[in-house]
Amino acid sequence: MRLLKKRKKTITLRITKKGEVVVTAPFYVDDGYIEDFVKSKAKWIVEKLKHVNDLLNARDDNINTGKELDFIGQKLILKIFEDNVDKIKIFKQDKLLYIIMPKNFNIEKDQEVLRQKVNNWLKEQAKVVLKQRVEVYSQRYNLFPNKVVVKEQKTIWGSCSSKGNINLNWRLIMVPLDVIDYVVVHELCHLKHPNHSSRFWSLVKEIMPDFEEKRRWLKENGGRVIIK
Repeated sequence: MRLLKKRKKTITLRITKKGEVVVTAPFYVDDGYIEDFVKSKAKWIVEKLKHVNDLLNARDDNINTGKELDFIGQKLILKIFEDNVDKIKIFKQDKLLYIIMPKNFNIEKDQEVLRQKVNNWLKEQAKVVLKQRVEVYSQRYNLFPNKVVVKEQKTIWGSCSSKGNINLNWRLIMVPLDVIDYVVVHELCHLKHPNHSSRFWSLVKEIMPDFEEKRRWLKENGGRVIIK
């Protein structure tokens, strides 16, 4: 367990993606009280650690035929084969993702290259889909960002700058569409309320009444948007 003391009013508890228990508490709270707090959350901690452990054990970054890829709420099955091509080509057909490789490509030795190619394909899909979803909600609710950028974001799903620029994590392409829409709505609402005030959440709820369900899904399942 890792203990952090900060200028705050409440004690919070979280489990990192690597299975570390992190407690954040106000400076004035003594260690005995913190220990009792952690003990009171023992059942929750055990359940969360099991969930994280299951995710870690399930991870297999190798890309081979038959592997599944999360894509907008569905599972794409990878089909890999060789052909007379000079570079790797990737295309989707129904629920299959075809990866065509040059005949001299060594799939076992060049996994990192193959993984990068798949990620690049996902990023291109994300740029199209995420910007389309922003456009849908912008037009519907008259919330127009200055610019939309889809990029790598390691710790957040989206952000909205003071200039009205919205950044979205390309990995959102691997979550269900309604969850993507929640993140889009969340960031668009920041154009009107650049904080997490009650007025901000009221606007989110007005646009998406069941947003809490989508938010919960993201918290519980966001860590598994990987190739497996």
